[in-house]
Amino acid sequence: MSSTEGSAGEGGETAARDGLNRRQVLNYVAGTGLAASTALAGCVQERSDGGDGGDDTTTSGDGGSGTTTTSDGAEDIGSVTFGILVPTSGPSAPLGQAQRRGAELGVQFVNDSDAFDFTIDPVYEDTQTDPATGRQRVEKVIEEDGAQYVAGALESSVALAVADYVSQQQAVYMSGAATVELTGSECNANTFRYETNAAQQMAGLVDFAAKELGDTWWLHTTDDAYGSSAIDQIERRIDALGLDVDIVGRTMPDKGTTNYGPQVSQISNSEAEVVALPETGADLVNFMKQASNAGLKEEVDIIGTALFAQVSRAALGETAVGTYSSTLYNAQLDTGDNAQFVDAYSSAHDGVPGSFARVGYDLVRMAARGIQAAGTSDPTQVRETLEGLEMTTVLGDTSFRACDHQSVNPVWTGEIVSGDPIPGIELLSKVEGPDAIRPCEATGCSL
Repeated sequence: MSSTEGSAGEGGETAARDGLNRRQVLNYVAGTGLAASTALAGCVQERSDGGDGGDDTTTSGDGGSGTTTTSDGAEDIGSVTFGILVPTSGPSAPLGQAQRRGAELGVQFVNDSDAFDFTIDPVYEDTQTDPATGRQRVEKVIEEDGAQYVAGALESSVALAVADYVSQQQAVYMSGAATVELTGSECNANTFRYETNAAQQMAGLVDFAAKELGDTWWLHTTDDAYGSSAIDQIERRIDALGLDVDIVGRTMPDKGTTNYGPQVSQISNSEAEVVALPETGADLVNFMKQASNAGLKEEVDIIGTALFAQVSRAALGETAVGTYSSTLYNAQLDTGDNAQFVDAYSSAHDGVPGSFARVGYDLVRMAARGIQAAGTSDPTQVRETLEGLEMTTVLGDTSFRACDHQSVNPVWTGEIVSGDPIPGIELLSKVEGPDAIRPCEATGCSL
């Protein structure tokens, strides 16, 4: 399988095309990073609002859902309030804006389609890249706006705060964060995760690097929750697959480190053939620039988990070329209804979508499909329906596992290649969803 992002079809990509202008990219690089995130194609008819308002309907009085009951006893869902939480300010604002653009398209997809017997009433809130603010915003959309469904919160720390609150409520949370704990040790019955989690991401890194790059590795990442989790998952997958890989060293500097000279020197003086780099944001960009300036790229192969992201490639430019990355999405993928999504996004924003927009789009659509399949907006019934429900997404047909509510997504490995105005991605290999995900018994989740 081969697909080059940044050649035909995406040659005019700019950092601004996923909500990333130059100022925003610089702000992102200067701030903290993430745990590694219209016209619709086809015949879409305008749909009714689910009820004619006549004498055969009565209001159910269930808060923000707008549900009514018809004279024959069937439920007329009407309107469902969704709280969509994304960082539109703070260090993660460029990524949050991309996720919001995707969510807006997801809302439009549902509201314009006759495949759904209801409409979505979205309430957008800014989490400000801050867990406390994220907690306040989710309380607001549920308690004041009557939202029964919450989507977004792409940062791991914010997502965990949102999930903690939602676990106490009769609401459904569709998360866009990657931290393993969300569908692991900190899982709860009300939280579902469509984003490819950190453990799945490591499949795209470990499997390819062990086969194609070398068997002596150095692991480098920030000393924080995501970094520690990523290191654990790399080692777990190496052991699970019985790979002949020798980890010759680890460096885990503090978040926000500005001088990576000591770490680069350690790696250069080791026997490592491969540097595994599960790193994000400013720490990724700063390390890569300093490593490149020191000549480390000529000495070892570098493979990361977030080098594929548009914001990373925009910030690094040619520094990223020749490295490899576990890849969660590519606008040229021939999977699911990706072509329809790309057409819709391109019509609205004059460019191609990135991974964070993809997540926002399907977070909304998957929740909506659960509501439609359940025939009710009651979160308790929808939660039960979502477990194991097969749905078509941008990444293909997938479902949420009943054991941990994690979406079973494929991952790819890509090489960063030269492109104009920013580097592109050539996809090299794929790990199918069932092969990338951890076994239920290994997650630490108990639902």
